[in-house]
Amino acid sequence: MTAQHGIDTNTYERIMMGPGAVYIGDSILGATKGGNVFEINRVFRDIRPDGAKGKVKGFRYVESVEAILTVRLIEVDESIVTYALAGSSLDSHVITGGEIDNDTYISEVSITAEIKGVTETTESSAITVTLTNALVEGPVTFNLPDTGEAVLELKFHAHFDPAALTTEPWDVTFSPVS
Repeated sequence: MTAQHGIDTNTYERIMMGPGAVYIGDSILGATKGGNVFEINRVFRDIRPDGAKGKVKGFRYVESVEAILTVRLIEVDESIVTYALAGSSLDSHVITGGEIDNDTYISEVSITAEIKGVTETTESSAITVTLTNALVEGPVTFNLPDTGEAVLELKFHAHFDPAALTTEPWDVTFSPVS
């Protein structure tokens, strides 16, 4: 029996390479270490009408959506720590906590990674994942190791726009790199 695999003659043109560059709007956030992770968690409602012996086509609905971008930064400055502590404010190099208001949400946080495939007939491309109305949630931990550099992990969570509750707060864009 021959080996089974999914490789074809163009596979090498579609390999995503990381770790990617993270942006807040159009500005790069900073250097990362340990990789970055994008995840979409979609929970489906499974309606089982009487007589159905399993899942029925057309009886599945999206119940909830959560899009998260986990970024592991080795570059830390005042603005990064302010993003990390949602609702906080910065004044004279001092960050203090506060309530979350509409200005706290980050309109767009994104990560762009390269898709390899440069040959004479093709160009490399990129994949960009964007979260909208993002907040960093979860504990903020400054883990300062005995040796080596500290890594600050931020978990950006996307939020639905109240004016467009049927539009999921994320997108994935494929584009050529020029």
